Parts: sequence; C-alpha cells; structure tokens
Amino acid sequence: TSGNNNNPQDTTHTALPTDSTVCFQRDVLPIFLGSCAMSGCHDAAARQEGYNLTSYATIVQKGLVKGKSASSKLYTKCLSGKMPQSPVAKLDSTKLSLIKRWIDMGAPNDSNCAVTCDTTLFTYSGAIVPMLNNYCYSCHATPAARSVGGSIVLDKYDSLLIQVSNGKLLGDIQHAAGHNYMPLGGAKLPDCKITQVSKWIGDGAKNN
Repeated sequence: TSGNNNNPQDTTHTALPTDSTVCFQRDVLPIFLGSCAMSGCHDAAARQEGYNLTSYATIVQKGLVKGKSASSKLYTKCLSGKMPQSPVAKLDSTKLSLIKRWIDMGAPNDSNCAVTCDTTLFTYSGAIVPMLNNYCYSCHATPAARSVGGSIVLDKYDSLLIQVSNGKLLGDIQHAAGHNYMPLGGAKLPDCKITQVSKWIGDGAKNN
C-alpha cells in the first residue's frame, strides 16, 4: 500500500530549506531553557500543559510540526505573545526568528555547531549582557525576578555586581559545590561562556 503523505510531520518528500546560521544546541535550546523551562512551568517536573522543554527529545514531542512553523504551537504561541507568560519577558524578534527558521528547516538536532564564542572577548556589553539575556533574564530581569527569580536582579549593572561580589554569579554557573546550579533545570553553560564571565570578574567586572 502507498504511504500516507497527509501526515503534517512527514517531511520525507518535502524539500526543506537549510540555514547553516541556526543550530539547535547553540541557538534554539538556550531560548527554551531560559524562557520556558523554568521551575513550575515547562521543566521536567511541572510539564505545564504537557510541555517539557528541557531537551531536544522532549521539545519535539508536542506542539511542533517539523518543517511548518505556522502549524507549530511552540512557535505560534510565542509569536502571538501568549507565551512566555508574564512576568517573564516575551521573546524578541531575534529569538522568534531563530525558532521559526529552525522549525522550517525540519527542526534538526544539530549539536556540532560552529563556535561563536571568543574567550578573548569578555566585556560587559559584548559578552556578559548577551549571555545573561540568553540564559538568565527570563527569571532574573525586572520585574520577573520578584516572582520567579528569588528577587535576584541581573539586568541592572549595580544589582549584578552584588551577585559578583558575593560569589554567587560565578559559583552558580560553574555548578560549584554549595551553589544553586544555574540555569535552573537546564544544562550547564558552555565552558567558553563561563570563562568569559570569570575573565570579566577577574578584570574588575567593569561596566565596559
């Protein structure tokens, strides 16, 4: 018998676009971990509405039609602003574009991503803020920090310095003993990102 080509997730006979500038492990997974998979939401324990957005295997299980972002609730709910829910910040156009492009090219589980992290770059504006935006601001930006971030604010330089001075910022992302492992419920940050933070702190944690 002939196969059923009406399955919306069957992309076998469809020529999907390719986009070498998007990589799941490098670009897409951090968005889901930072903005969706917080404790009590779409982490492995809470699985709100049946969504566990902590890994590739669980992300593709529900609400995603490979090759069709317009039919994927994981994308359309974010595009409409329904998710993430307040006080977590809505996804900006850059993050939405990354998710859309990844889904439209078949949502591949590509992990051998080109390295875009440079440990010689460790300025506050060039390295630290982008890292915090990708991995931390969903919980630790104002005003989300009051309800989901333990009142720890990281999107203000002066508040960030408090976490630098008490050793929590570096210890948490290093998953050091006695610290809270951050990002909460997610994978440890790439070594390069941790090195950038360590170098920035060692250089005086300047607002540069």
